[in-house]
Amino acid sequence: MAKTKEPEVRTQDAVGADWPVDMPFTLYFPRRGGFAAADIEYSSPLPRVGDAIEYIDAQAISHRYRVIDVVHTFQDSPAAQGPEAIRLLRGGLPAVYLARDRRKPKPGR
Repeated sequence: MAKTKEPEVRTQDAVGADWPVDMPFTLYFPRRGGFAAADIEYSSPLPRVGDAIEYIDAQAISHRYRVIDVVHTFQDSPAAQGPEAIRLLRGGLPAVYLARDRRKPKPGR
């Protein structure tokens, strides 16, 4: 089996002007047999593949994840009607897929 390279770990400081920093999105947490979706309650920087995500549950237990995929969704706009109509699309919430990260956090995190 081919060895895969660890994804580059990015920090929020590494986000450039070309990446969305204030938008809603949906996180997809890994669950047995699939994923469980959770919409972000307020606008936030959109994670990139390789980013670390820390989720702190209701019992104050920390769970670490890595972003494995970011899918941008688009759909037809209700304003686009009829076969001759110019195609109008609108963006949906980006889908951010996560995998469990069992690595220990670096000191100071």
